[in-house]
Amino acid sequence: MKRTLFLTIGLAATAAFPLVHAAKLNVVTTTTMVTDMVKEIGGDRVNVVGLMGPGVDPHLYKPASDDVVKLQRAKVIFYSGLMLEGRMTDL
Repeated sequence: MKRTLFLTIGLAATAAFPLVHAAKLNVVTTTTMVTDMVKEIGGDRVNVVGLMGPGVDPHLYKPASDDVVKLQRAKVIFYSGLMLEGRMTDL
């Protein structure tokens, strides 16, 4: 009986406090198509940084040193794969 009472009081106490907003998830993407998709799905819950701008050929793209820093700071990295981003797997 005491266990149930304490459990009920504990649940009621935690329900009384509003949830803390989590920090936005840092995401790095490769191509503009992947960037747009992640922005649409993630919405305001993600900070999206795209490595390649419009008109860049992903097959020939070579990451700069700044891109390596962006990749290291990311919690999640999205890329197309299937050898589209030829040099990305070298990192």
